[in-house]
Amino acid sequence: MTLPPSLPFDTTGLERARAGVRGSSFYRSFSLLDPEGQRDLFDFYVFCRLVDDLADEPRSDIDVTEHLAAWASAFDSDFAPPAGWENEPFFQRIVEISRRRGIPASLYGEIVRGMQDDLSLVRIPDIPSLERYCYRAAGAVGRICIPIFGGDLSRLSPYADRLGEAFQLTNILRDLRPDAERNRIYLPADRMGHHGVTEEDVLSGRIHPGMTALLEEIWSRSEEDYRQAAALLSGPEDRQTMIAARAMESVYHAIHQKIRRSGFDVYRRRIGLGPVEKARTLFSFWRETRKDRRQMARMSGTGS
Repeated sequence: MTLPPSLPFDTTGLERARAGVRGSSFYRSFSLLDPEGQRDLFDFYVFCRLVDDLADEPRSDIDVTEHLAAWASAFDSDFAPPAGWENEPFFQRIVEISRRRGIPASLYGEIVRGMQDDLSLVRIPDIPSLERYCYRAAGAVGRICIPIFGGDLSRLSPYADRLGEAFQLTNILRDLRPDAERNRIYLPADRMGHHGVTEEDVLSGRIHPGMTALLEEIWSRSEEDYRQAAALLSGPEDRQTMIAARAMESVYHAIHQKIRRSGFDVYRRRIGLGPVEKARTLFSFWRETRKDRRQMARMSGTGS
């Protein structure tokens, strides 16, 4: 797509994205990082929310296709700013974080391509296509987070990929109704056919034994991703480095478990954690992190 000669930056969307991140279920976990890490992670998640909203929220004030194309062109050209964005502070902030942290532009490009895919009719033909979608929507996000957390991107990328797929499959199950309202189906068509599930079943929320079996299959795949992700953190140092990701995981995995306990009752209500459930989940996670801190203290000879 050819971009216009000069494209004003989406400042309205930026402010909405900032407010959205502050109200997200992930926001509390940011406090587990040092101050610089908190600022970097917040701004990165603002970017994610900004481009996600471009794909999801109706806008009459801007051309969302042009704006996503502008972001894509910037990442395809190693952070070269689109015309009109040369002095845009938020764009420069994303570039500064990425240069300092050693984050390749191509990872951002994967995220934007996933959002661009959502602008057209969303149908996922098979499991490999589902894997690719999950990588763009969440795996690439996780990979960018690794250097922000202080981890080794090359070594911990498999962890980000597995956890990202787990998160995104949980999202797919939880958001079946709002996605259907946008005429989006993220359940793979080959597995739908195997279980006798039609597009109309998914779009209308018609639950029958085949639909339940399909949702159970996707749930089990996500559950295995959570298990593999945990196994890929090889020791207490990695677990401490990725503590913010693990805090997010504790909340998302609890939602994942609740979806199944509800009998996949996701069309009538959005499954989430109430304040007490979230507090209980995070307290259990905090107790688990104490074990790692004690082990690290013993290894360094500073603990008993």
